[in-house]
Amino acid sequence: MFCPYCDSSQTRVLESRVYEDSMRRRRECIDCTSRFTTYEKASFNLKVCKKDGRIENYVFSKLANSFVKACPKIDEKNAKELALKVQQKVLLKKSSQIQSAVIGKLVLGELKKYDKMGYLRFASIYKQIDDPKQLGKELESIY
Repeated sequence: MFCPYCDSSQTRVLESRVYEDSMRRRRECIDCTSRFTTYEKASFNLKVCKKDGRIENYVFSKLANSFVKACPKIDEKNAKELALKVQQKVLLKKSSQIQSAVIGKLVLGELKKYDKMGYLRFASIYKQIDDPKQLGKELESIY
């Protein structure tokens, strides 16, 4: 890290705070004793392979939005928390490319714990359920 005042690379961290998706660090330059703040955010280059073979960049907001669509009454904070749980599980796979089906299964797992009706809404689209009997079987699997 370079000091924005004197361009020295000799800095030390005075304080660190973790936020939901980033880290704030208060730093001090050893050469000129100036203090400054940096914000650090981890980045990753994850690709999602769709059912039809297309490859897209992973977008966190799409994941969070899937929870909002499945659970219309969910607030933004809870949607982001659930999406972060799924994202962490995806990143634990340590792969640069992941199938959309894997993400879908992880979303189903979180929805099953959070909201049963949201689970059914998402499952009906994800699993392409168009038969009421099949939906009944899915309903039985919840309980």
